[in-house]
Amino acid sequence: MWRALVLLIIVFALLGRALWIWRRQGFRSARQHIVMLIVLAAALQMVNLTLVLRGV
Repeated sequence: MWRALVLLIIVFALLGRALWIWRRQGFRSARQHIVMLIVLAAALQMVNLTLVLRGV
């Protein structure tokens, strides 16, 4: 159970960082970095969902 919560916190931290970069630098200048953070957060959320459904 604690793994799912830790992964969820990391996902929210990555999304928050992407939003922070977007607000500071704009989307055009930091597009690659923002997209990378969002894709990484989505991948971690898929791992989280798999762990929760398996009951690990």
